[in-house]
Formats: sequence, C-alpha cells, structure tokens
Amino acid sequence: MAESKDVEKGGVPWGAVIAGIIAVLALVVIVQNSESTNVQLFGLTIALPLWLMLVIFFLLGVLCNGLVRRGVRKATGRDTKKD
Repeated sequence: MAESKDVEKGGVPWGAVIAGIIAVLALVVIVQNSESTNVQLFGLTIALPLWLMLVIFFLLGVLCNGLVRRGVRKATGRDTKKD
C-alpha cells in the first residue's frame, strides 16, 4: 500500500491538507474577483467575471504544460508504454 505512515497511525494525509488549503484559496480568489471584466480577443469584446477568466487561463496553461511535456517525452524517446 502506498499510503504514508501518518495515515496508517490515524493521521491526516498531507495531500488532503494541501488540497484543502488550495481549495480555500481558490474560493477566496473567486469571492474577491467576482466583478465583470472586458477582454478583447481578435476584435471581439468578451465580458466575463474575472475569476472565470483566471480559471480559463489556468486550464489553458495546464493544457499547454501537458502538451509540452508530451512532446518532450516523445522527442527524447521516453514515450514508450509499459504493459
């Protein structure tokens, strides 16, 4: 089993604590940035809440990170699947 020793002794897993802190921080960002903002993209003006714009760009960054990592693995030959 891949659980830490603290979990086996009845402790809280660190991953859950960190995820909880990140969730609370995300909620604070959403509450404090609920006003609408305008973004101009290719001549269009898009009005969205700032928090939603931040989430969209965060997800785009995650997607780009995954694509770059995949390309690097493929280019270096480490993209082989092990069964």
